Amino acid sequence: MAALTPVLSLLGTVGSVVSAGNAILGGVQDLAGVGRQQQKREDNLALDQLRRQQTLQQKQLEDRAVLEREQIALNTRQTEEQRQQALRRAVARQRASFGSQGVGSGTGSAQAVLLGLFDESEDERTKREELDSLRLTALDQNIGQSRALNVLQRTQLAERQRLMRQFL
Repeated sequence: MAALTPVLSLLGTVGSVVSAGNAILGGVQDLAGVGRQQQKREDNLALDQLRRQQTLQQKQLEDRAVLEREQIALNTRQTEEQRQQALRRAVARQRASFGSQGVGSGTGSAQAVLLGLFDESEDERTKREELDSLRLTALDQNIGQSRALNVLQRTQLAERQRLMRQFL
């Protein structure tokens, strides 16, 4: 029985060490769980901050686009007024020239010249409208690209966070 006592004592010590190890392991697992929860909160905060920043940037971009649209519209109105004034002056000048030459405004050649002036003026207006349309399309595309980039960045961050949680 005396030989059995050291073995029982050793088994008791081993049992105590195993219990202590299990307690430590349980504590580590608890800490790991707390760490994961903390990491998840931090990830959610980072994603929320990115969303807020992107929302602000998107709003600023859209506000700038509205201002640019208004500027384009104002420039269009001013240019149209200038075009019409220049056309009126050119027509008046041409009629005065015809009158001084004794050519009536009812003759075919005089009407052809005046119609040519109107056609040139309309061509200028058409080209300006096409340019304005391109500018407006560029603004719309810029906003669309910004939205797509925002979605991509949020998705990348979320995926990166998910992968990091898997490996931790």
